[in-house]
Amino acid sequence: MSKYRFNREQLRFVEEKLGLKGRLELVIRYVIGSLLLAVLYYIIFASIINTGQEERLLKENQMLSLEYRRALEKMDVLDSVLGDLRQRDKEIYMSIFKSSPPELLNEYNPRLYAQLDSSSDITLVSFASDRVRYMEYLAGELNRKFSAIFDTLKGRDDLNSIPSVMPIKGMTVSQTGASIGDKIHPFYKTMTRHTGIDLLAGLGTEVVATARGVVTEVSRSDRGRGNQITINHGGGYQTNYAHLGEVLVRNGQTVNRGTVIARVGSSGLSFAPHLHYEVRLNGNPMDPVNYFFAELTPSTYRDMMIIALNSGQSMD
Repeated sequence: MSKYRFNREQLRFVEEKLGLKGRLELVIRYVIGSLLLAVLYYIIFASIINTGQEERLLKENQMLSLEYRRALEKMDVLDSVLGDLRQRDKEIYMSIFKSSPPELLNEYNPRLYAQLDSSSDITLVSFASDRVRYMEYLAGELNRKFSAIFDTLKGRDDLNSIPSVMPIKGMTVSQTGASIGDKIHPFYKTMTRHTGIDLLAGLGTEVVATARGVVTEVSRSDRGRGNQITINHGGGYQTNYAHLGEVLVRNGQTVNRGTVIARVGSSGLSFAPHLHYEVRLNGNPMDPVNYFFAELTPSTYRDMMIIALNSGQSMD
């Protein structure tokens, strides 16, 4: 493109020839203008027309959004059903044991998961490392306690005479009833001292001796604690089994740990078929849950202890 300027002497416009520099500047301007125009066209084209991959991503995003909404609706329905089940379970538990059921499961904590999701890798690794060191410390403390127990029991030949198993084989945590302490009597509705633990079981379930010993008392009655068996294990230990059905041992008989001595019944003043089990040391009633250590895992022991302590009504 030619450039013109006004010549005052000639009183007319004359063409001004461009030099090399002017031509280069003109070319650069054209190139830059073309590039900017191309970028503008591309932006307009990309904002209006999607590529095949973008179309697939958009459809996938719409599908995921739809599934997410459906999942939220299903979760709301499940939460409602679980809430109804918890309320019904609480009402049933209250009607039988006159106390609130224990909370055995931890509630879902969305804040914790959100925190973990937003934390950096370094933070997560540091957190996990701290927890591992803490667990190693707890494991070391537990090993030291076990070592102390083994040192105390070392050399003793009467370990089989210490009650250390459950009197009903294969029972679950849900069969745990009230343990020792002041409990509501199922018939009189007054606070009475409960000296053992109630273990729920069906009629005819086998009852076993929890340690080696000698049967010192067998009584049959339709009152009080009904049919009972008392075993002396030596070392100050004594166990009692009450509300039995069929009695399978006699007075003065020697039994070993695991020997079937009776069957579960509902004799005497019993609210329902169950076994009332007692452990006494030097005549003092002990919490039987603490004498199930040969069969219970730590988590099972914890759950059983929670249920036993929170059961406000005994079965006898």
